[in-house]
Amino acid sequence: MIKLFASDLDGTLLARTHQFDELVVASIEKIVASGYDFTIATGRDSHMTALHGLENKIYQICLNGALIKSPQGHILKQELIDEEVLKLILEEFGDLNLEFLTPTKTYTQQSIEAFTQKLRDRPMPQDTDVDVAKMFLENTSKHLVFNQSIEDILKQDICKINTFLEPGQSYHRFYQFLEQYDNVIVNEPCDDNMIEITKKGVNKGTALRWLGQYLCILDEEIAVYGDGGNDIAMLAMFTHSYAPSTALKEAKQAANTQLGPYYEYSVARHMLETIAKQR
Repeated sequence: MIKLFASDLDGTLLARTHQFDELVVASIEKIVASGYDFTIATGRDSHMTALHGLENKIYQICLNGALIKSPQGHILKQELIDEEVLKLILEEFGDLNLEFLTPTKTYTQQSIEAFTQKLRDRPMPQDTDVDVAKMFLENTSKHLVFNQSIEDILKQDICKINTFLEPGQSYHRFYQFLEQYDNVIVNEPCDDNMIEITKKGVNKGTALRWLGQYLCILDEEIAVYGDGGNDIAMLAMFTHSYAPSTALKEAKQAANTQLGPYYEYSVARHMLETIAKQR
């Protein structure tokens, strides 16, 4: 019997708006009202997950598993990137426009002008119904601190490092660095256009297993849903794992069952069908 549902957001639970719309919110509210636990499992930070009425009702696994929050917004667990490696990254790769994420804010050495231009130049999914760049800028900029020095960033609790790969920029040295320090950090991006770094051993799957143990829920009582590269570990760890037909090939291979396309609300529908069968 499933007791805990866990889902990635973009390309999985959320439709083309990349936001919690009425159907998604109503589905999750029904799941929780029926006595089940629900958690998002996302690479986003918690400020990029406007829950539209689901506050105080669901758990949050954010930053690819480096942060776990209770429905009340309390931090249950956080995993920080090794400070020595962080210092090396800051000193050697300041030209890569990296973003350093904490549980509350995101810090960057970039100027707001450079960040805004990079975001607007970024290629976006063709199947979206909204201006994703504008939406992310409006949400992210409220919690992003610009023009930070190395010393400023080292004072923070850094859980994750992000960057989008920019055309014409070389990342060869950075990938070599990641290989050199793969005993303490890991890069598990949602797709090939990003770099997403966390502490070694941190991913959505290990975070979800920890949350299950915290809630006294067995692995076989957890259903997981995901579509991207940062979902592969989670999909492979749990028996009840599902990927939309629109997911990356590797995510579909890691999942035990394939659903319909994400934009047809296949994940929300499957969750509701599951609780209906368990009555």
